[in-house]
Amino acid sequence: MKIEYVKRGLVASAVSAILLAMTPSATAHHAFGAEFDPNRPVLLKGAVMRIEWTNPHAWFHVEHEEDDGSKTVWMVEAGTPNTLLRRGIHRNSIPVGTLVVIDGYQSKDLSLRANGRNMTLANGETLFMGSSGTGAPLDGADPTED
Repeated sequence: MKIEYVKRGLVASAVSAILLAMTPSATAHHAFGAEFDPNRPVLLKGAVMRIEWTNPHAWFHVEHEEDDGSKTVWMVEAGTPNTLLRRGIHRNSIPVGTLVVIDGYQSKDLSLRANGRNMTLANGETLFMGSSGTGAPLDGADPTED
């Protein structure tokens, strides 16, 4: 009789574990309007200091020189690593130290964070680095916009 209870408990635990593993996980993905301000466009010029290839968004850290000559490091949100890869942006395509110009929109909390739209390289090549369909302004940067 005790063995039967143990077996039932093991089966119930196994079924629970399988169901839990199949449940979609919650991620920190968000709509543009939840974090960024469409009325605060930014233009950042400087060297890429660091790149984080993380989900749900990649982040480019760029050292930007302010009008007064001081330097600040901005965190610029990009699309997912997979999305960037499909657009030709991969881990080795933009090495640390690369000079870039990024246009995007500043965060609502006015911190040194922005949602990047376009990244222009020194050779004039422009790469769309944003996330499509997130509610960002229709600014012509997203190639999937009408």
